[in-house]
Amino acid sequence: MELFWKITELLAMAFGVTYVVLEVKKAHSMWLFMIIASVLNILVYFHSRFISMGLIQFYYIVLSAYGIRAWAKERKAAAEQHGGVNPETEGKLLVRRFNPRRALISSAIALAGFAGLAVLFSYLNAPAQGDIPGKPIWDAGVAVLSMLATYWLSQSWREQWYIWLVVNVAAVIMFVYPFFHGGQALIWMGLLYVIYIVSCIVGLYKWYRQSVIVEE
Repeated sequence: MELFWKITELLAMAFGVTYVVLEVKKAHSMWLFMIIASVLNILVYFHSRFISMGLIQFYYIVLSAYGIRAWAKERKAAAEQHGGVNPETEGKLLVRRFNPRRALISSAIALAGFAGLAVLFSYLNAPAQGDIPGKPIWDAGVAVLSMLATYWLSQSWREQWYIWLVVNVAAVIMFVYPFFHGGQALIWMGLLYVIYIVSCIVGLYKWYRQSVIVEE
């Protein structure tokens, strides 16, 4: 049975890395890989007691469906604004102008969600040897920021990369900490999020230097 979980974890990592590579390129197929990776991660996280990370995968699945639709509309709008020519055919990434009002509202919702999830996870996650101190707070923070960043991604805002950078650093700490304190660590997942950190840096560069803004 242990072999099954190792294989599932490696598959989740493989689909996760592919998804991030496609995200950096802003390929529409990334949403499909996000759905597959999320299903695999639900199994891995629940088995390893990372309840919050498991629950957030359901959100990713739902938002992936929304993202597919939103990016399709964005592609159509870009073609209309450029004389019927999709800028993606010229190697450009389609991004939208940052909307402060929408960002503020989504951030306020995320802050309220953080408070609620911190309480919820304190009941869901039974303390275990090697857990990082204040684990429910870490869980809630990573979960809420990930949800916020994914929403900003669906809006094609370049600023989403800054949130992902914070999330990925925090996730590496959460996954690796138990390894040094006699607990159950997800080393492969920790390595995956190290790759995600690198992808954030590359993504920031590409989304700022190789993009064209699509007006709403």
